[in-house]
Amino acid sequence: MSIFFTKESIVLASQSMDRSIPLSDVDGEMIHVEVVNSLDWISKLPNDLLLKVLSKLSMEEVLRTSVLSKRWVDVWKETSHLYLDMRRIAKAKILLPEVSHQAARSVTKIIKDHRGHLERCTIYHDSLQCEDGVFESWIQSLVNVKHIKHLKLVNLFDHFEPITGSHVTLDLLPKSFSHPDLISLFLDEYNLETPHAFYSCRSLKDLSLINVSAETEVFNAVLVSCPSLEVLALKISCHKKGFLKIENHNLKFLFLSCLGIKGINVSSPNLDILSIEYLSCKEENFFTASPRLHSHRNYWAAGQCLAHTSYIISCPQQGEESIGHKVMLSGFTDCMKMLSLMSVSVDLTNAKEVEMLRQVLAAWPVEMGELEIVSKSNNDAIKESESSIGKTRNTIWEETKPFPNAEFRVYTVWLSNFSGSEEEFALASRVITHGTVIWNMKIRPSSSSTTKKSKIKAAIAKLKELPKCHNYFRITCSDEALVEPSLW
Repeated sequence: MSIFFTKESIVLASQSMDRSIPLSDVDGEMIHVEVVNSLDWISKLPNDLLLKVLSKLSMEEVLRTSVLSKRWVDVWKETSHLYLDMRRIAKAKILLPEVSHQAARSVTKIIKDHRGHLERCTIYHDSLQCEDGVFESWIQSLVNVKHIKHLKLVNLFDHFEPITGSHVTLDLLPKSFSHPDLISLFLDEYNLETPHAFYSCRSLKDLSLINVSAETEVFNAVLVSCPSLEVLALKISCHKKGFLKIENHNLKFLFLSCLGIKGINVSSPNLDILSIEYLSCKEENFFTASPRLHSHRNYWAAGQCLAHTSYIISCPQQGEESIGHKVMLSGFTDCMKMLSLMSVSVDLTNAKEVEMLRQVLAAWPVEMGELEIVSKSNNDAIKESESSIGKTRNTIWEETKPFPNAEFRVYTVWLSNFSGSEEEFALASRVITHGTVIWNMKIRPSSSSTTKKSKIKAAIAKLKELPKCHNYFRITCSDEALVEPSLW
């Protein structure tokens, strides 16, 4: 018997001889499986390898493996991730009551039968489970018995079938989400009447409330109960207008889309990323105390806040990861990436920061409307490592390939705090000559000193001499005296 192993499947082919078989696992490493009996070969596979196989399959396929052989019967019960969509379990687009109850019983059994270390669970359900206590039993089992780390719960609200789907109210026991092992919680399409379920959530680091409605004071109480949050995404609707208060010294990423609020007060001194989709409040009622974020753009127009993202790129300490940057590259931010406007503060002499900028822009799925690049000075980093700066110039800015890649396009680029440095010129020239920027490059100089003005003026003149890919492309400067008149 020969075994051909890929990430997606195991294919068996008969052969008459028993022998030692080379087998490649999902990471490309070679192992050997000793096949003694062609009827019982699979029992020789190591358990960790079988779990790697299951991690590449859908939940339905994972459950079906239990019928392959006795060896496979209980393997799925040790998977680290459960993805339970009641529509797929029931094989139905609309969950009618009887179908819904049957699918819910299946979900309950799967959760109960799982016996390994469960790290992540996603459940798509309908409103019936919130009415008969089943939903609460799932949460109690997953959080307090299984000690899950990442929990995602989605109510299948059907806007076209109000009878079978609704915006249900969560009526959970106090401290339902307070177990110290739970660090990530995602809730979609619910109504909160009280904050009780969130009391003492001191270990929660990542909270997403999407399409969730409640009174403003309920949201404020929830946020106070989660003091360790590093990532917060709020797409919410408030029953009564009030001030939303976000006060958290650990927060790194904040996404806001808020309807029915009177105002917002954000006090997060360590915030790296602020992304706003929609705010129903007025500009004078929006307060932020996040000194790390720098933008020269005013995103308020005609009393409305334009959808945008502000991001200050900073390198984490040795051995750590940038929480905000990780979120920027995650799948959740696809909706954020449609916002079209972004301001990024970056040290162009720092190789790591430039690479982080490249990764974010390369991951952008659509053409961007406006991109502001704010050049920040990082004198401490320069003093610490002159060699890293040299490496930045040699390996990044001396390259000729498109930045961030050949696909990314933006209509307008703002270069703020522009000093005419080699790195700024290299970036600007790359996005011009490769057609990355389509319409405009707008320059805001960094200083009014005569010496720096002459350097900035010379850099702008050189940029205007470069070949352009778009006939309607233009370069402008906030200080018109720095731009020589030309046929451009």
